[in-house]
Amino acid sequence: MKIPFYGLKIPNSNQIILSEIESRHCIKVLRHKIDDRVQVLDGRGNLYNCSIFSDNLRECILDIIDTDSKDRNSCELHIVIVPPKNPDRVDWFIEKSVEMGASRVSFAISDRSVRNKIKLERLERISIAAMKQSCSRYKLKIDDIMPLSSVLTQIDADQRLIPHLEEGKRILIQKALKPKKSTCILIGPEGDFTPDEIKVAIDNDFKPVSLGNRRLRTETAAIMVVGAFNYVNGY
Repeated sequence: MKIPFYGLKIPNSNQIILSEIESRHCIKVLRHKIDDRVQVLDGRGNLYNCSIFSDNLRECILDIIDTDSKDRNSCELHIVIVPPKNPDRVDWFIEKSVEMGASRVSFAISDRSVRNKIKLERLERISIAAMKQSCSRYKLKIDDIMPLSSVLTQIDADQRLIPHLEEGKRILIQKALKPKKSTCILIGPEGDFTPDEIKVAIDNDFKPVSLGNRRLRTETAAIMVVGAFNYVNGY
């Protein structure tokens, strides 16, 4: 199966325009020509079968032949994560989040953060590449990094969970997750959230949960909760 391109439909038309990067890959690298058939994802649920109308290297234009649309899942998963120090791990996490169907990722700064910046444009490129490779229909929404307290004010999920390592009664995340609910899960740094941060999260309706007896890397914990969410919802 050929990897589709990424592009957006031109408003009030039956055509798609590709960015310069996608155009060059289509025409120069893959050597497509006018009237060749290609597929395009728009990150909004649509897969277009197209033919090449203009082979301009900077702005390739495609005619839409037909469209296959797919609705979003009935419930969405929002991961809030304190990014690890190694940027390669962040890249890996974004790639796998797309492949596994997460809807949104927000980056947070906590008291034990080791990073207060992310390369948002790079992560957007990685997410688009992963979307194309896995033929996922929806583009991952990625929020720039901000203080945890600010992130918490933007959460609107019905189900909110915070895995942490503090002592106290916590149930396994697989048992805590309820199906068919929009969900937000907080993933802390490898030193864990501070007790004050956990209290603030609980005050914002987050329920403490456990990921089991193993101590996991930040990005591993994040992918584990995506898998648990998918399992509970039958995705």
